[in-house]
Amino acid sequence: MDLIIEKPASGTKRTSATPGTRLQTLSPCSMQKQDYLRSPASTSRKHSTTFTTSFVQTPSGPVLTPGGDFDKSTTNSTTMILLSPSRTIADSLTSLASSTAQQLEQVWDEVGYNPEERATQLSDLLRQFRNLCDDKISEERGLADTFRAEIENAEEELEILQSCLKQSIDPNLQKMASLSLTDQLSSLENSLETVRQEAAVAREDLAECRQVLIEGHEALSLPLDGKFTDIESDLTMERREHFHVEVADIKQQVSTRTSAVVQLIQDCQHLMHDLRIEEEEMPLDRRIAGSLVRSKDGSFMLASKLETETCVGIGPNVLEEVTQRSARLTSEKKSRKAKIQQMGIEIHTMWEKLRISDEEQQKFTRSVQGLGMDTIAKGQEELRRLHNVKGEMLNKLILESRDRILMLWNETNTTQQQQKAFLSFEEDNESHWNDDLLDQHDEYIIILEARLEQMKPILRILEKREEILAERTEYEELQHNSERLNQRGAGLAKQLMREEKMAKRIKRELPKLTAALEEKLLDWKREHGEDFQVGGKVYLDIMRIQDIQWNRYKENESKAKLKKKQKERALTDNRFTQKFSSKSTNGKKKAPPAKVRRFKEINR
Repeated sequence: MDLIIEKPASGTKRTSATPGTRLQTLSPCSMQKQDYLRSPASTSRKHSTTFTTSFVQTPSGPVLTPGGDFDKSTTNSTTMILLSPSRTIADSLTSLASSTAQQLEQVWDEVGYNPEERATQLSDLLRQFRNLCDDKISEERGLADTFRAEIENAEEELEILQSCLKQSIDPNLQKMASLSLTDQLSSLENSLETVRQEAAVAREDLAECRQVLIEGHEALSLPLDGKFTDIESDLTMERREHFHVEVADIKQQVSTRTSAVVQLIQDCQHLMHDLRIEEEEMPLDRRIAGSLVRSKDGSFMLASKLETETCVGIGPNVLEEVTQRSARLTSEKKSRKAKIQQMGIEIHTMWEKLRISDEEQQKFTRSVQGLGMDTIAKGQEELRRLHNVKGEMLNKLILESRDRILMLWNETNTTQQQQKAFLSFEEDNESHWNDDLLDQHDEYIIILEARLEQMKPILRILEKREEILAERTEYEELQHNSERLNQRGAGLAKQLMREEKMAKRIKRELPKLTAALEEKLLDWKREHGEDFQVGGKVYLDIMRIQDIQWNRYKENESKAKLKKKQKERALTDNRFTQKFSSKSTNGKKKAPPAKVRRFKEINR
């Protein structure tokens, strides 16, 4: 190696070496540290000394020292031999000292230094060399301390991560005291790499679960247990499974709540559409109207799990609020529907009374849609118009109402006394006719029509019973007509089948209808406090008279049959007596009296 002393700047008088003189050398160890002391924690650090002068450098890598002749005028040695560091330093310093001494002697001779000045320069040179060695030793000790600190940090990190993962410490790591610091750090870094990856995967999984739990609890407005916010102290699979169970539970709660809210929102939106309710009317209606959006599969989903200005969310009070709103909308729909139906009935009734044309009716019908307030307003306006028209046609309408009343009196078998009870019917002075009188007639018609509706079930049974009674009379007449049997072939068979059906119907249905009708008539009397009348007569009395007449008819028929039978028997007895008397006379034999008496008794 060469030792170079930097010359002072021109114009400066230099008599001796001073502390300002820069003397630097290259340490072989400092160059070697760059390559063989590299670790994951120290790869970016350089340990070589920086030189400001040019000189021959020792090659990097294993320590090499010159061997054989060393040409001081060149920068390359002829041969290089691998020696130990102590041998290399000793040999290098000996060669360096010899070379340096020779060069210094030449320079000092040229300059003319006296022995004292030369001694001073040598003392300064040795002092600087000692300082350089001390600095290098301190630097390398600092590097060793850095290694130890990084090893300590790595061991602490490894211990923490293995504790979080509940892993046991690798036995091989506990036997690293005999290894170099570089090897210890390298082994720790290798172990940490695997543990860090496992910990990162666990943290990522727990972080995702925690985020789901936070969002779910926030949407449901539920407090989140603090143990689910810590994702550092325990990274075990058991802990992760615990998180996953909690995530599944909160997802189920969110899904259930969401499904219920979506269904309620759909119901409310349908009701709002039917009622023509604008979403600007109430803040809740605005949120209900904007809560649903279409998913990719076409089904409805909530626009947001959290409550916003345009979405109800799935908070704890949402179900109650939307349920109450749905109930109010349902009640309002029923109320409007009933009101519109009632107006529709009134309008239709007045259309019929006022003979409103079909074209006008259809025009109005097309103008009203749904259950909105505009529909109710249009219905009320139509009623006002029809009442005005009715006022213009008042007399005609009253006369038509009276014709309808007369017809209903006849159909309901209203008695004279009941008819006279309706005093408005007796008002003949047209100057007194007004809307109130027409309303009285209309109300009375409603009463009569309701009475007729109540009578119809009884009238249907009564009518069917009267048909069978008429059929019974026809059947009796047929039985007395022997000429009907003079038919031949299909005509006779058809007639007999008809009579058989008539007989079955009379036998089976007539008693049932009679019993049912009697029960209905008795119920009518209990409910209305009067007998059910037909043609001004109590129908129960009519039924009793019919039964009496029928029984009398059947009794007379029995008597007539008996009388006929007795007559036929008497004729038979006379013929037998005459025949027997004729034989006895011709044969000159006379029947014993006892035998004749016995024959008469048998025929009798």
